[in-house]
Order: sequence, then C-alpha cells, then structure tokens
Amino acid sequence: MVDASEIQVRINAVLAMRRERRAQAEQAYAAWEALRQAFADLVSLVEQTRRDDSADEPSHGLRAALRSFLDDGDARGVLADLTEAAVHLQAVRGRTSRTTLNIGVIGQTQMGKSTLLRSISGLDRLSVNVLPTSQDSLPTTATRSRISNSDAARAEVVLRDFAEFRDVYLKPRHEALGLSLPFTIEEFAGYPYPTWESYRRDPRSAEHDLTAAPEHLRRLREAQASLHSYRSQLVRDQVREIPLDQVADHVSYPPASAPLDAPRPYLAVRDVRIYCPFPNNPVRDLTLIDLPGTQERGIDVAQQFMQDLRNEVDLLLQIKRPRQTSVHFSESDAEIQRLARSASAGAAIGDFMIILLNHDAAHTDLTQDQFETASQQARGAVGMHGIQVLHADVIQDDQVRERVLGPVLSHLAERLAAMDQAAFAAARSGTEAAGRRAVEAVAGLAEALRRENVVLPTEDAIVSELVTKILRGLSNALGDIVDEYLRRVQEGRRTDELDAAAASAAEEVRTWMAAGFGRSAHEEWYNEVRADAKRLRLDTVEQEFIRSRHYVSDTFKKVVDASMGQAIVELQQRVTQALWTHLPQETLPEQQSLPALAEAFSNDGHVALATTVSDLAHLSSSYGARSLFLRIVQPIVVDIDVRGKIPGGQEPRREESRPYEQPAWHQDSTRTDDDDDVPAWARRNKPDASSSWPASEPNNVERTTHGLTVEAALKAVSTEQRAEETVQWVSETLTSMIEQALGRLREELEIESAMAVRALYACADQFFDGFLRGQRTKQELRDLCRASLDRTPSNDGPVRLASILRDLTTGGTAVRDAFEAYDRLSIS
Repeated sequence: MVDASEIQVRINAVLAMRRERRAQAEQAYAAWEALRQAFADLVSLVEQTRRDDSADEPSHGLRAALRSFLDDGDARGVLADLTEAAVHLQAVRGRTSRTTLNIGVIGQTQMGKSTLLRSISGLDRLSVNVLPTSQDSLPTTATRSRISNSDAARAEVVLRDFAEFRDVYLKPRHEALGLSLPFTIEEFAGYPYPTWESYRRDPRSAEHDLTAAPEHLRRLREAQASLHSYRSQLVRDQVREIPLDQVADHVSYPPASAPLDAPRPYLAVRDVRIYCPFPNNPVRDLTLIDLPGTQERGIDVAQQFMQDLRNEVDLLLQIKRPRQTSVHFSESDAEIQRLARSASAGAAIGDFMIILLNHDAAHTDLTQDQFETASQQARGAVGMHGIQVLHADVIQDDQVRERVLGPVLSHLAERLAAMDQAAFAAARSGTEAAGRRAVEAVAGLAEALRRENVVLPTEDAIVSELVTKILRGLSNALGDIVDEYLRRVQEGRRTDELDAAAASAAEEVRTWMAAGFGRSAHEEWYNEVRADAKRLRLDTVEQEFIRSRHYVSDTFKKVVDASMGQAIVELQQRVTQALWTHLPQETLPEQQSLPALAEAFSNDGHVALATTVSDLAHLSSSYGARSLFLRIVQPIVVDIDVRGKIPGGQEPRREESRPYEQPAWHQDSTRTDDDDDVPAWARRNKPDASSSWPASEPNNVERTTHGLTVEAALKAVSTEQRAEETVQWVSETLTSMIEQALGRLREELEIESAMAVRALYACADQFFDGFLRGQRTKQELRDLCRASLDRTPSNDGPVRLASILRDLTTGGTAVRDAFEAYDRLSIS
C-alpha cells in the first residue's frame, strides 16, 4: 500500500492537471454546442420551408432537395447523434470543474452502505444520528447526499421547484401507469389518483406493467397526502442550512408504519450536503456521494442518477453483503455494472468500479469458509473485467481504513490520471463521428440542390420581382382607395364627416331652442325675457337676437372645419396603411406617418417619392384662404337679426339706404319723468303736437325694420304692445329665423360636402399617379428595393427562392465552420 503522504501528493497533482484543462473543456463544449445549434437551426429551416405551402411556388427541385436532406439524409437522426454525443463533453466538463475527489457509494438495502459512509466520514463520532439505517428490508435512501471532508460539521440542502419535482418524481410514475401528468402544484394537490383495485379493473391498465403499478400508486398518493410538509420548500436552486439532526428527514423515507400523510421533506430536496472532519483520511479534498439503490421504490438509477454518475463520480464503490440466499451475483448486480460501464466516461470499468463485500460477523449467516467462497465467486464473476473485489467488516473502523479506504485511494492515485485522459479521448472519439456526419449531411443538401438545378436568381431579377410585387400591391391598395372616392362622387355622396357634423350641430341648436334658448326650461326663458322687456324692451329684444346668433355661430364653428380635417385625415391614414403594408419594412421610418416617410425619402435621395408623399401629407383642411365657417356658415348666421319678419306676417320693406334722422322731440335730453330709465321714444307719454312722430299706431299695422336703429326698433315694437306679446314675438321670430338659417346651412354645407368628396377623390387620384405612374418614382422604387434587398426578402417568386437559398447556404456554412472550430480544439 502506498503511504498517505504519497497518495495526497499524487491526488493533488491530478486535481491540479484537471484545473489546468478546465478552460479547454469549456471551450470544447461551447464549440460543440454551437455545432449542434447550427445544425438544429438548419433542420428547423428545412422543415419549416417544406411545411410552408408557398414553397410550392419557387421550385419543384427545391422541394426534392429538401426531402432528400430530411428523409434520405436522416437529418433528425444526425441531430439526435449530436445531442447524444454532447454527454461525452459534459462528462469532461464535470471532471475538470470538480475541486474534490468524488467516490460514489451504492448498494441495496441492508448491505451496510450507511455504516460504511459513517465510518469513513466520521459521522458515527457525532452526537447525532445523521444518516439513517434500515431496520427492515425497505430502502432508506430517498435522495442523494454528499459528505465532504471539512473542518466543521454542518449540513445544507439544495431545493428544487415543482417543475423539477414533477419531471423527476411524478412523470416516470404517471407514464408507467398511463396517467396524465398534472402541470401545476394545484392540479397535483387535487389529482384523482385511483385505488389499486379500481386501476386494476380498468381495461386500459392491461397496456402497462402491473407488477410495479401498486408501488407507483402508493408513492403518488403518499406524495400527494404529505404535500403540506414540503410544499413551501419547492424553491428552485435555493440552498438552506439545516441542523445535523434534521438531515435524516431530508434524505430518507419515513418508517413503513408511518401514516399516508407523514412528513416527507425529502421530496423537495435535490441534494443534501454534509460537511464534517474525516478521521485518518490521507486525502484532504474528498467527497463521498451516497446514491440511492437500483430498486428505490420503482424508479431505477438509470433514470435519475446516470447523469450524476457520469459527471460527478470519479469512482463507483458497490457494497454487497453475501448471504446464503444471495451468494452469487444477481441481475441487479449486473445492472449496476452496466450502469457503471455507461457512466465511466471512457475509463475502463476496472478503473472506475470497485466491489466491496461486507463481512458483517455480527449479522452474516455465512461461515468464514462460505464467505471466502463467495469472495472467490465474486472475483471470478468480475475479474474478467478487471474489477477489484475488496472485503471488510464495515462495522470495524480499522478494517474500513485499512481494507477499504486505503486500497480505494491508492487505486485512484495510480489510475485517476489515466481515467481523466481516457475521458478526454472518449469525448474526442465519441463526438467526431457525429460531427462528420453533420458535415456530410450539409454536403448532401448542397449536392441535392445542384442536382435539382436550384440556382440563386440574379440580383436584377430579384429587384425586378420586388418592384413588381410592390407595384402590384400598392396598385391594388391605392387603387381601391381611389375607386372608393370615385364611387362616392358617381353616387352623389357627400363627406360623411361634414354631414354628420352639420346634422349634430343642427340637432344641438334645436335642443337648445326647445330647452328655452339656453335656459333650463322654456318657461324660465319666458319669465326672464318678459321681466326684462317691461323695463328695456329694445335692449332685451336686441340681446336675444345677438345671443341666438352667437350660439348658432359658435355651435357650427366648433365642428365644421374640424370635420373637414377628419375627412382629410381619413384619406391620409388609408394611404399610410397601404404604404406601410407594401413597402419594404426596413425602408420605412419608425414613426408611421406621411411627414416622417417624406423626410426619410428625401434623406435617401428619393426626391420624386418624397414630393408626392409630402403633397398629400400637407393637404390643408381650409381649401383656400378662408375656412368653411367663414365662407359658408357666418354669412348665413349673421341674418339672424331683428331685420326679419315683424308681427303680422308681412315681408319687411328693405329701406336700408335711407339714413336715420332723430325726431326733434327726442333731442331734448333734459326732459325727465317717472320713466327716466326708458328712452323717450318708448314712453307711454305722447310727445307734443309739434312733433312729426305719431302718438301711437294700431297693433296690427305692418312695419318694416332697417337694422338696429331707434326708428326701426320703434316700428318693430309698438309702444302699446304688452311684454307678453313681445316675448311671444321674439320666441316665434327667433325660432323661425334660426330654422331658416339651419335649412340654408344644410343646403350650402351639402353642396360643400359633395365638393369635398370630389376634391378628396382628386387628391387620391393625384397621389396614385405621382407614386405609381411616374418613370422617376419607378426608378426610385428600384433603388429602394436594391438597397434593402438583403434585409427585406419577399414571400414569393424568385425573391423567396433567393431568400431560402441564402438561408440554406448560411446555415450549411455555419455547420461546417462550427465543426472546423471544434476540430481545431485538441481535447484528446
């Protein structure tokens, strides 16, 4: 046996060599992943192209070449090989990233595994029982644990989330039973698991392995019933330190007699890490990994722990306790050897695995001779593979130290460097064939394209196709806009926005009148005007007409010009949508608007396109120097005045040219009486006989008005008329005049609305001509397409074919370059 100091020196040297090669292993893995991803992208591109119906248009030969790559070339099989080969590089990464020497310990129930681990690690010297032992034939280890040499004793758990628990623990059992898998933790909590009897009676159960079904169902129901005990700990990658006396609960099953809902915190645990001082240990950086056995309640090691064996274990130590009923190696022993061979990462099975026969004198039913015979049989069974067979009583610490730990560490000191070298060589040989097959598949695709005469179209053909596609698309879209406005003109239709605005304004005015000319009720208006008319008749009448005129004017002013703006914006938005749909996206500015597009065209030197777009973008809503309001509304509304009809129903006599002459009696400003607040001409007192103005006139005399003058107002409002009659006259006259104004407004705005439709049609047609029919704009569209050719492939014709071939070429080049980059890295 090599002495302890030499073992430490040699182990340290190997670990130092590992650290030096870590960067190389990481680079190799990254290069291989780049190769795998490049080939996966190429396969996805080919499959998507074949699924796309439009691929029928470019080339029949293309379809044949793609089919040859996917089917004859078995592209999916190549991708599977690349993925599978990556495990060799992952094993190398695992080795070079380890800072400790890792020994995995595995054994079936009651073989003495926990006793061995406690003896090597010194856990049996602690005051608490950290690792459980089986008191019956049931397995105890429910999850993996690591025991590392450390200065102080402590423990921590690495938790997993529900998704990992579902995939690792629930999924294999559900698949074995043929049950659907719960996706969320809430679904799992309420999942209706059948009893064994009901499951057995279900005809569908005959399709599955019924021998393992009872155990699967029991474990699922236990996990569901005990969810309360570990639900809060389902947190991915969280590390929690726990007391040493709680480790057993996190790594082992509860007793067989425990109730269904007994706490099972181990179900939330991915890893348990135990740290303690190893006694009499010649290697400082040593870790023992406690692996669950091969028959852990229905889930075998191959399914859950192969990754751990391959990436984290330097040597696998299998412990076995021979008995009269199990002297010879069983099928489970052969399974462990098979797993060890698969997980050895290229190392010889004799280097990677050692078998320990536990000669437990206190519990064995074999005599010494029988045990020796069993040892010889074991050596005979595995000796041909170079596997060592050790034997010791694991209850005896000195035997564990001398017969187990010493030989195992000596073996690692001697063979670890060779095992590492074998792992690198296996990674090289295990990946090279898959990589070359990927390159051959790419070459086969290129050859199939040549064979089918699938060639890349010229740039001029691609540009012509793009321009033709754009012109057709815009011709349809813009032509539909022009035809829509032309149809409106032919049908005598008007601008919807202006018609709606005029109708809304008229309705608002009528509502205003019906409600009492702006008061809360007509009666309120009547009382107010009557009171004011008793005091100041002329001012009251005049103010009501002025107020009404302003209201009608303001109501129409708010909506008329704005409605024309909306009609123009509708045209601009429809044109903008057409341009953004059919022009190459990379040529369009970020802001979707005509001014921004005109600026972008101008900056790129496309002057004709920029001018055409700019003209439409700056289309004014005023239609000239004056707005619709000033041209149409205001001249009509201004006629709402006291120049209208007077009581009696006769048309007024227009004598506006005659100047007004104030009566002589009114020029006496010193005259006063009880009606000082009423103008002299409106008082009930008659002027003297020398006045040329008549004292009074009958109420039914027809009068005319000449504007807001004293004479006109006096003729319009008789001095003998009662306030009630004045109010009634004002109400009727205002209503009549406003209705007449509304009628004229409707007629004039309808004419203007029809003219607006013709103007918008002319604008749309002008834009169509300027953008699509001019030779200058066609040439600028070609320049636009040529500049964006690499960024904006079309979806049909030569353009699509060119895009597909460029992508296939790029994908194939990426695969070849990735393999060459990987091949240049020497990992052997």
